[in-house]
Amino acid sequence: MNGINAPGGNDSRSFEDPWDGPSKIVIGIDVGSTQSGVAYAFLQQGAKQSIHRVTQWPGQESQNLHGKIPTVLWYDSTNKAVSFGAEALTPQAEEDAEDGGWKLAKYFKLHLHPPHLTAQHGLELEPLPFSVPLSQIYSDFLGYLLQHTQSYFEDHIIDGKRIWQQYKPTMEVVLAHPNGWGIREQAFLRLAAVKAGFTTASDAATRVHFVNEAEASVHFCALYSDIGSQLKPGATFAVCDAGGSTVDTTVYAVKSLNPIRLEETRASDCVQAGALFIDKAAERHLRKILNEAGLPQEDVDEYATRGVKDFEQHSKRAFKDVATDQSIEIAGTRYNNTAIRARRGRITLQGSEVKTLFDFCADKILESVNSQLEGGTVSHILLVGGFGESPFLREQLKQRFGPIGCDVTTTSERTSKAVADGTIIWYSSNNVVKRTPWYSYGIEILIPHDSRAKAQKGRTVIQWPTGTFVKGGWSQITPGGIPVDCDSVSRRPYYREYTTPNPQLNNFAEDIWCYTLKGVPQWMRFKPGVCSRPAIKQDINQTETIDRDHNAWVPTGMFSERKFGSLERGIAIAYIAEGCTLLELKL
Repeated sequence: MNGINAPGGNDSRSFEDPWDGPSKIVIGIDVGSTQSGVAYAFLQQGAKQSIHRVTQWPGQESQNLHGKIPTVLWYDSTNKAVSFGAEALTPQAEEDAEDGGWKLAKYFKLHLHPPHLTAQHGLELEPLPFSVPLSQIYSDFLGYLLQHTQSYFEDHIIDGKRIWQQYKPTMEVVLAHPNGWGIREQAFLRLAAVKAGFTTASDAATRVHFVNEAEASVHFCALYSDIGSQLKPGATFAVCDAGGSTVDTTVYAVKSLNPIRLEETRASDCVQAGALFIDKAAERHLRKILNEAGLPQEDVDEYATRGVKDFEQHSKRAFKDVATDQSIEIAGTRYNNTAIRARRGRITLQGSEVKTLFDFCADKILESVNSQLEGGTVSHILLVGGFGESPFLREQLKQRFGPIGCDVTTTSERTSKAVADGTIIWYSSNNVVKRTPWYSYGIEILIPHDSRAKAQKGRTVIQWPTGTFVKGGWSQITPGGIPVDCDSVSRRPYYREYTTPNPQLNNFAEDIWCYTLKGVPQWMRFKPGVCSRPAIKQDINQTETIDRDHNAWVPTGMFSERKFGSLERGIAIAYIAEGCTLLELKL
């Protein structure tokens, strides 16, 4: 069985080589919690590969923001999305929103985080506007990204309109997501991409791809940073992708060069310690200052909102250490108030005050990186992502890990949207040859009944043609936390019994479960760490055989298989998780 091909093919190659596949358009998308970016490539057979980052977004045409746009959109009272990205934050849009009673959707990415991550970090989610479904917000925002990407493509590629029309039906898209996301989140994003118009439902399984943000970043950095020239076979380095909400850290070992081939050495780590939590800390601090000064609530709201915006754009990005105080604009230049140390509309926060706003996130990141470095020799930490450009975070990492011989480096280009570019390089290059799944995956099985077994006490006992069984047993297919070669395959046979000689097999389904904790559970349902994932479904009417002795129908060739060739999850006849084909029906 050949398994699933990685998007650009199974073999590692250099992005600098000519494209040897069929001509196509590939779009890479990074929907961040606070900022988003899009890159694309028109890959022509036999031609040099190049990446184009989409810029000149509506509302910031004249600004050199390296393709970043705010991940926000306004909804009117009819649940229609009416303003997006940079345009949504213009004074005109804010005035229209106030007059029309619009509501802003922001930080909506946090609503898609897996429940165990949300609970682990105690996230307080921004309410969705007018109870608009999260699926609609994602499809609306992705649709906006597609619309402008098409306009930009047609304006910047020679004969762009004709090329777009010719290759749009076969266009492929790569969506990046945090390391901690899995099957549920990918199924959600794939459906949103279909609704946004990237592809059709029938083609989505083969034309919508996924890559972890850290893996996309490492592909970007291997091409654009100095670290690419410093790596040698056998070297080990870490990538810390510090974004708006999540900070992902992954350790890679270099297997070979030219082209570079990488192996994950352990399961990556993902913590909720991104830059937006510093913004929230700044808002709480400003409101505390303003409230303690006895200002009217209306003024508190206005000054805090303006202050957080100025802090995010300037002080947060410039702050390095406690030696420098930070001046924050909260009002117009005519505003003065000695009670809050405000002069000409600005208040000054001491360096020590600003540091407290960073401490929680910085401590979580240092703890996460340290957990990844334990037990190994890591020569470099490559810091990427929008928050990765923070001088304070860089300095904290250097102080913590420099003394143990680990250099903290960044790329020669701005990395805030390295993920979008990296998705294109990942699609073409396939440089990671070993991956480590976060979770263990398995299915529910029947355990032979043993009346003497204490573990079976109180469990449901059922009678089947082949004997007496207990429901709820865990059968592990793929262990979590163990590196696996992308081309490795392991199989395990299963069978299913039916009590009727004529079962309905046109919609055969098998639930897949994952286990988020360590170890191997004996039982599964309603146990901590066990959660369900989308089922594998298949019409197997033409593949069944009958066991007349037991009056049971048994599907032929049902087996488990794991194959880490790509990060796809869920196709027609195979079940994929974290790059692993977990369950396949051999038809």
